[in-house]
Amino acid sequence: MEFEEFEAILSAARTERAGQSLPEGFQLFDSWVASDADLSHAEQTLRARLPEKYKEFMRRHGAGQFLFLDLLPVVSVDEQQDDLLSVNEEEFRGGEFVAVAPVGTGDWWGFRVVDGVCLDRVDFVDHEDGSVSSAYSDFLEFLARRGLRAD
Repeated sequence: MEFEEFEAILSAARTERAGQSLPEGFQLFDSWVASDADLSHAEQTLRARLPEKYKEFMRRHGAGQFLFLDLLPVVSVDEQQDDLLSVNEEEFRGGEFVAVAPVGTGDWWGFRVVDGVCLDRVDFVDHEDGSVSSAYSDFLEFLARRGLRAD
């Protein structure tokens, strides 16, 4: 999926939900954006080049709540918040996977790493047996289908 198509889907989702009353403190979109310096630091620390669509999304829209997904911020917004580096240093030290979104059950969405480069597709890691299965062709498709529930 390309950004033009993704932005149209995102715009429609935002329009559809405009004016909805939400519980106090609840956000549909947090938008904790990342700078180029944040992304460069993350790549150096993880020793993996992140997918371009992921990096561009983090620059444009950012992490946190993304409708039906919770995306890890590249840099924590407070000391209590998990971020890309803390989760991956704790959960995925082998450097073969970069987690970007918790499933909520202990499982993760993220990218397989091959020769220091994250693959474009988004994979699912099962926390019980460590198995990795392919799920979405790229980060924007993942966001549209899982986060925005667009078909």
